[in-house]
Amino acid sequence: MSRVLVLVLLIAISAILVLSLARSLDSALEEDAKKLFLEDLSRKYPDAQVREIVQVTPLAGSNGSYYQLKARVSSDLASPCPTRLHIYYNYPPQNFVTQPPDVVTTGCQLCINAPTCVLAFEEEAIVASHTYEGTKQILDYISAYSNAVPSAYFTSEYGQFANVWVVEWDSPSATYSFKAVLSKTGKAPLAILSKSKQ
Repeated sequence: MSRVLVLVLLIAISAILVLSLARSLDSALEEDAKKLFLEDLSRKYPDAQVREIVQVTPLAGSNGSYYQLKARVSSDLASPCPTRLHIYYNYPPQNFVTQPPDVVTTGCQLCINAPTCVLAFEEEAIVASHTYEGTKQILDYISAYSNAVPSAYFTSEYGQFANVWVVEWDSPSATYSFKAVLSKTGKAPLAILSKSKQ
């Protein structure tokens, strides 16, 4: 009976060691994939202000398992027209097939090739804050003060509004600033607020 018990224990310990080794190998492979992806993004998008991996998905393919990584690449965040791309990368590469980047915003355009527009990212909120109908005050402000800088954040509550983007435009040359309150799905601002700095 003791031999059987010892044998069962040895098998159990071996199984635990194999699983532990497999997990550590998977973890090392994922870290290698992230490192290579970030290096590639640095080479391809040297002027980007943000290069970050936002999603890592393990997948099974015809050549075995691999990781699909998704990254955010953002540029010109202090301008009225920031650019945001989503870049995809497979590691190890799968049959040399690459995905074109998803263009989220570029050239002051948002919701490119999208039947409905949902403001999901700060870059989209910045563009919407001065291009949507009803935002002429902010557009005039940006035109008058070329050093105006936006900052955008999403909040679950802002005054009487729930689940909104708030985009503030401020210029060191101006005596006032503007805020646009935007819903995620509306095509016009919920509110445009002016604030004196004095």
